Amino acid sequence: MSAKRPSKRELQALLQRARFVRDYGMRLHAVSDAECTIAMPFRKSLERPGGTVNGPAFMAAADCAMWLAIKRHIGIEHDAVTSELNTAFLNAARRQTVYCTARVLKTGKRILYGTAECHDGKGKLFTHHTVTYARVS
Repeated sequence: MSAKRPSKRELQALLQRARFVRDYGMRLHAVSDAECTIAMPFRKSLERPGGTVNGPAFMAAADCAMWLAIKRHIGIEHDAVTSELNTAFLNAARRQTVYCTARVLKTGKRILYGTAECHDGKGKLFTHHTVTYARVS
């Protein structure tokens, strides 16, 4: 673990620089030592037929939230990449902001493991994800 955990401001700046999630409009909603929550505002480009948020958007939110949670644990200067992402779709989100909360459950020398859950502002669960990252530096 890094000697200094990045602040919410530092993590938000990192998120704003990240090109791989720029098209989703995600922002850091909350951060603690235990978890990170991002907000993904509804956009027409995320809509599938029937007015629901598409599956890949949920997966991108989970991956992004976990990435930030991991950066919180190991520091911004260290890197890790997704090695596995499993998703269970539980409920539809309809034209609304989706929040995704990620928790790092295990930080090993090479592998980091956690969960992410996408939900609405009141806690209604849309998806549940298990995520494994591999350290690269």
